[in-house]
Amino acid sequence: MSLRASCLAFSLAAITLAPAPAFAEDDLPFLGRWDCEVAEFTFTPDTYNNGSDDLPILEIQEGTDGSYTLFFDDDYAITLSGFTGDTMGWYSLASGDAFNCTRLSE
Repeated sequence: MSLRASCLAFSLAAITLAPAPAFAEDDLPFLGRWDCEVAEFTFTPDTYNNGSDDLPILEIQEGTDGSYTLFFDDDYAITLSGFTGDTMGWYSLASGDAFNCTRLSE
């Protein structure tokens, strides 16, 4: 393989392996503390606390409808949607549970 072809292949591999850009904190409407009916949930850019455990967020995907799906270990995921500033919906893809959440003051 020529040097030029090797450089091109390396560049393409680097682009493919590069992590997706992280969301800016201002772009994530779910950050903060929320009363979600069954517990107080807290979201940071990296962690979701379900009232008892800190779960590291592996990936965040924004839906075309303005929702956000958060992915965790063991194929667990939740979707957050319906943001109005002080309210949002919480939905578990695993259990089908859904809660209405109200933002708590910091």
